Amino acid sequence: MTSPSDHFGKTVRIATGSRLHFGLVDTASPFGGVGVMIDRPVTEVVVTAAEQFSCTDSTNRVSDIADRLCEVLGLAERPACRIEIMQRAPSHHGLGTGTQLSMAVAESMVVFLGADLSGELLTTEIADRGKRSAVGSHGYFHGGMIYESSDEGHSLNAIVQRAELPDQWRVLVLRPTESAPTVSGTDEQNQFDRLGSAPASQRERLQKTVGEELLPAALSCDFEAFCDSLHRYNHDSGLLFDRVQGGPYSSRAIADLVDLLQSSGATGVGQSSWGPSVFCWCESDGSADELMQRLQATGIRIQKCRVENQPRQIQVT
Repeated sequence: MTSPSDHFGKTVRIATGSRLHFGLVDTASPFGGVGVMIDRPVTEVVVTAAEQFSCTDSTNRVSDIADRLCEVLGLAERPACRIEIMQRAPSHHGLGTGTQLSMAVAESMVVFLGADLSGELLTTEIADRGKRSAVGSHGYFHGGMIYESSDEGHSLNAIVQRAELPDQWRVLVLRPTESAPTVSGTDEQNQFDRLGSAPASQRERLQKTVGEELLPAALSCDFEAFCDSLHRYNHDSGLLFDRVQGGPYSSRAIADLVDLLQSSGATGVGQSSWGPSVFCWCESDGSADELMQRLQATGIRIQKCRVENQPRQIQVT
């Protein structure tokens, strides 16, 4: 990533989409996995010059990122700028909100200062992301569907394959009508600590599904094969967590929603990350509208999205 030095002191605006995670390959480092970027919900960050550092975030996320940036660049104090979070996706919904927000905050400050840092350094050392899954980090920079490596020896899992999905495809993101528990932070780490590494047979099956079915279907724009292999991959990846969640999905509410979608004719159904967001795929905008109409009476919260094949958007004025 290169940021011209004459950006210093200007207004920097970065907007990025959200990430759907189709599932991990393993439950121990380096994990590996597959996911895709979608165009909404949007996260938008604006950085402007100011007399001193300030931010609109009520947590320590932004200030911690600023401190890590100062350490990397050798700055004595936080940059004189104001950081405003104009839009953000809801947290702990399985949409990769923390990664997209942290990446946008980190890169907007880097661009504002005119620094020249690699994407990997920005991700791992400043945004402090990519420690378990790198799908959202790579998706931030590249867009599209990302299959990340599960090989050892990298500070940030490498991209095995990236695919651009057809613009006419749609993905519906849904949440159960009843509240579903969320898993994050210490709870999430405790779950992984209890699991350890998955059996080799499970890892190999997941890798085979991705390499021989899901990726070829994505690259050839074969909608039916894509949806079929995606649902099976997501289900089998969910079974890696069977010991801590009692099945392939993180709650009964999500399992019921998956069943309802399939009985309504939805395809490519799965849970994103720990949930509670569930996704299903439609071959066109019209078929997405038809499915939404059929589901309207259920009261399920639905958002119609496009695949985001482009990287985050940066504006400097």
